[in-house]
Amino acid sequence: MRGTDDGFRSGEILLAEIDEVQRITRTDPARPLFTIFWRRSALERAAREFGLGTPQWLVTRLPVGALSGDFARLHALLESAAEPEAILQAYQTVTVALLRIASQGTEPAVRRHPCHPGVRRAAKRVKASFAESLSLDALASELRMSKCHLARCFERSLGVPPHRYRRLLRLQAARRLLENGLSVGEAASETGFADAPHLTRAFRDWLGVSPAAWGSAWRGSDPWSTQAPRTNAPPKL
Repeated sequence: MRGTDDGFRSGEILLAEIDEVQRITRTDPARPLFTIFWRRSALERAAREFGLGTPQWLVTRLPVGALSGDFARLHALLESAAEPEAILQAYQTVTVALLRIASQGTEPAVRRHPCHPGVRRAAKRVKASFAESLSLDALASELRMSKCHLARCFERSLGVPPHRYRRLLRLQAARRLLENGLSVGEAASETGFADAPHLTRAFRDWLGVSPAAWGSAWRGSDPWSTQAPRTNAPPKL
């Protein structure tokens, strides 16, 4: 977690910022990982409505507790295709509880270390040009930081070194393009991979299946999948 090894047990909750990458090894493979992405505007609206102040993650991991049960109930409702009103109520309960605990630190948790300002600028630069070739030397020179210092701070703050962060951005973008109907070769070209075989190898290492199989399975199982314009917009991790 953020470049260091730390245990992650079933029922614990990991909080990650939009630019952050966490590498999780599950001790109990039978337990699923349940992930929710909140838009910043949704968190801010909920915080205003319930008088919780500006939403800000002060912690990285929450221990097993009452909130774990709330997440489990929400997951069960989603899996069982429950009524939208029930899902919305459970989602609101989780959101408010999470904002209260994470922002006010009312439960023991792993504290979040501040992100180096140079890392924030580096991540923004990489996201803006992830399909291009940008060396660590060039990035460090642009930010007026030493290469070693930038690499060390980047991995400590975001969980992976700059080159892996860029590759993950490319893979995330390629995955969305495949889900929207592009071929493997087209997705590779759009996201900065040398060719289809390079994307295929990286994709298999990342998700364990070929990009062609992923795209086909996704489009066959998602009735809400729509065609999206080809774009190099930075992906949300």
